[in-house]
Amino acid sequence: MRLFDILGVLYEPINTLDNHDHLLSYVEPQLNDDGTCPIYKVPGNTYDLLQYVDSEEQKKNLLDLLARLNRLVRWIHLKTDVLWFGIYLRHGDKLVKYVYNGEMSKAEFEISEENLKKSINTRVIMEKQQHYIPDVDNHDGPYYRCDAKVKSELCCPIFGPSGDVIGIFDSEDHRKHFFDDKIDFISNKVKRAIEIFLEDHPYITNSKEFDIAEDKYAQKI
Repeated sequence: MRLFDILGVLYEPINTLDNHDHLLSYVEPQLNDDGTCPIYKVPGNTYDLLQYVDSEEQKKNLLDLLARLNRLVRWIHLKTDVLWFGIYLRHGDKLVKYVYNGEMSKAEFEISEENLKKSINTRVIMEKQQHYIPDVDNHDGPYYRCDAKVKSELCCPIFGPSGDVIGIFDSEDHRKHFFDDKIDFISNKVKRAIEIFLEDHPYITNSKEFDIAEDKYAQKI
């Protein structure tokens, strides 16, 4: 699969007659008292992405972003059969899930030294490098388990033009070593397509939410 084909999925025109308002919010599972995601999930709060919008123009930009990224994650599922794929963007000291395909999951992850020791999502954004766990059951390092059925996970950083990490995407499957023959496609081609798309998207460029030039972790690492 060529990079050109992936970009085609993202840049294909949006039908203005389609209603994408349902993408502005999603249900996350009822969380444990410590904020972690339970293994056995029941519907909890509705997470509203409109909290990151401060104008009608930005709402329009957000809807466009969500429609295109949602189309991409569903396309990736069709092409790879991966059971869960989500894209997160960074807002200050937290990661926010914007689109995903698969079971419901936690909406936010705190970016902190504490979470570095237990969350692959936090580790990826703080260390600025991808992490692949081919066999979760035999993994010794930090791992945040949100689904007991997950057996392999691949998580990659999303870089902005200045080299800062502006988000991540995470992929999980119930089969061990599922990503062994898909790493080049997902961690190189899909990653690059998302970065190219976000680089000049008005939801990103017209917002100060993604300006992390003064980020303390970026300075430390």
